[in-house]
Amino acid sequence: MTHIIFKNILLSVIILVLGIIALNTVASAHENTKLTTGLFYVDGQSDTINKDNVLSTSVPLELSIKNEKLSFGVSMAYLSVKSGTFKESGLGDTIISLGYDLTHQFSVKLKQKIATGDANKGLSTGKDDVSVQLDYFTSLNNKVSLFTTLGYKKVGKVEELNMQDSLYASVGTGHIFSNKTRIGVSLDYKESIFKNLENQLGVAAFVSKPLNSNYSLTGFAGYDLTKTKSIGVSLTTQF
Repeated sequence: MTHIIFKNILLSVIILVLGIIALNTVASAHENTKLTTGLFYVDGQSDTINKDNVLSTSVPLELSIKNEKLSFGVSMAYLSVKSGTFKESGLGDTIISLGYDLTHQFSVKLKQKIATGDANKGLSTGKDDVSVQLDYFTSLNNKVSLFTTLGYKKVGKVEELNMQDSLYASVGTGHIFSNKTRIGVSLDYKESIFKNLENQLGVAAFVSKPLNSNYSLTGFAGYDLTKTKSIGVSLTTQF
């Protein structure tokens, strides 16, 4: 147990150190530094509570930085969860990510979830997770794009919650109009981290519009075969 905890702490430190390096190297690349917030609703299965009737509301804050081939991100959200008579709110987990562009089309990303949320309030599982994913993006022309993601999450397991590691994947397409408005749809699959809940296969759609040279607004909605519904809006600024 001590060895596992040490490995998780060490991995978190490594990602943080590499993130600091990314922050330093991107200091002069302001156009690649973004700050995002928004409001998101999910009604159905949860990633923190072993139930399929959870209504979750989140207000995230994410800092993302990219410089040449290296990218770094850190995010946290204020959460509100409700299931039956159970209702709690507070800060959720912290997610740190580090990405690297292998080619113009392929990139790899490592994510570390640090369990900063309160598990007793249903805001976290109380365990750290590590994910690795491969992303593909290509433009067919100046207007149409294709994107795919394939990932694996090593889940920090709570024995009494009957948990498991998770595979996830996505494939989609996007279109950009002359006014720089973007729309897109995707087919998404995710194995539940709880063995007694169903795996999720569904569709999602998004639209993104620049408000000016510094701000953009994005809306999205999704639905899957477990009858889980999601909808949200985000505001992004670059500086």
